[in-house]
Amino acid sequence: MNTIQRIGISIFIIFFGSVQSMAQGNDERLLSLNEVIDMAVHKSPRAIMARHTFRASYWSFRSYKANYLPSLTLNSTPFDLNRSYESITIDDGSDQFVERRSMTNSGSLEISQRVAPTGGNLYLSSSLERVQLLTGNKTTTYLIAPIRIGYRQPLVTYNAYRWERKIEPLKYKEAERNYLLTLEEISRMAISYFFDLALAQINKEISETNFHNNDTLYKIAEGRYNMGTIAKDELLQMELSYLTSRKAFNEADLNLRVARFNLKSFLGLTDEKSLSLVIPSEIPKFKINVDTALHYAHEQHPKMLSLRRQRIEANRDVAEARAENLFNANLNATLGLNKFSEGLDNAFNNLENSQMVSVGVSIPILDWGVGKGRYEMAKSQRELSLVNIEQEQVDFDQEVYLEVARFNMQDEQLLIAAKSDTIAQIRYSITKQRFKVGKVSILDLNVALQEKDVSRRDYIAALRDFWQNYYRIRGYTLYNFKRKQKIEADFTRLVE
Repeated sequence: MNTIQRIGISIFIIFFGSVQSMAQGNDERLLSLNEVIDMAVHKSPRAIMARHTFRASYWSFRSYKANYLPSLTLNSTPFDLNRSYESITIDDGSDQFVERRSMTNSGSLEISQRVAPTGGNLYLSSSLERVQLLTGNKTTTYLIAPIRIGYRQPLVTYNAYRWERKIEPLKYKEAERNYLLTLEEISRMAISYFFDLALAQINKEISETNFHNNDTLYKIAEGRYNMGTIAKDELLQMELSYLTSRKAFNEADLNLRVARFNLKSFLGLTDEKSLSLVIPSEIPKFKINVDTALHYAHEQHPKMLSLRRQRIEANRDVAEARAENLFNANLNATLGLNKFSEGLDNAFNNLENSQMVSVGVSIPILDWGVGKGRYEMAKSQRELSLVNIEQEQVDFDQEVYLEVARFNMQDEQLLIAAKSDTIAQIRYSITKQRFKVGKVSILDLNVALQEKDVSRRDYIAALRDFWQNYYRIRGYTLYNFKRKQKIEADFTRLVE
């Protein structure tokens, strides 16, 4: 056990004994730092919101994947009644109006499949159409196409399917990493609320101790004043210290209630028990290698996936603008069987082949440079995006480097804070005893008191900084350096 741990445990034992006695008497719940973090990442309202945000991304990705699975569609027009007058051309070449009355019923079943590499669409369909004339001889006819295979293919154009297959998986992986990053941010918030309450507890303990000490010392000062060993101003200074400590005690009690409420609200606790905290006594002792941190930051952090996605999206936008500046062509081909019949009895007999091939072309002749302008703007935007991406990469690496350097200093900072706290406590105890026997002045006693209080608060602040910095590095790397493993989650269970 190293020096810092021995000092920390000594302070912890003194503090824990006070807190535990209060907890047993006031029905309070004792929580350690690890318990608070665990509750925050599993049960807090922010954790629940993070899970729902991830679920939205999950179902969005599922919808994208489903778009590339075969789809089955039923199209039906069960009732279509037409009663109207239409203009027709008769044998002598003249036009005349005739009344048309008909009832049409139709239905089709189609299976289609996207072809991502080419951007086309392959489909297989079957259809039946029935037409009943309600005027003249009132005949009923059927058009049946039991099978038709078709393919639609855009030519020389932007293939959105191919770019989707590059971008959408990255977006989902980014959502997974963002969920893990959010949990680390929730952990840091839990640490902040934990040490807010811990400091409030320390302030309450300090103010209570100071109040009782000043009460005793004021009574001693009154006796010494009556004996003529101290002056009136010294007695008034002691009385002022007593009143100030009483005011500080009342304020510390209120601040403690507020800090407890804030932590309970953050954790989503609704019971009537108040909270008291166990200050962490065990501090993990290790250094973090900068190269290792940068390696996992590049591999794990969602920002890296985001920058990669932004590069692809910039290239996609250029490809789309370039395709719009060229001519467009579409190929549509079908092959199948069909039959026209006046009854269903022989509708499937002697089916006839049907073929259809069409190519449509759209060529921009004059657009006054609009297409070229869009293309050049897209290229400029891509170059700007690439510059921003490179700068963000440099800034990100710098942030990781500084956080690791700051963390690696924390061991010495904690040791200094712990030693200062111990020394200040001992010095105040000695100074108080010397004041009681009249060997030091009230000014010296107040200085020792202030140093004691500041040192205790500085130690709590050093603990807060250590855990905040550690979880900030965990957020950058999504790596647990204590256990030497990547931070992961069971994403399957999150969406159940």
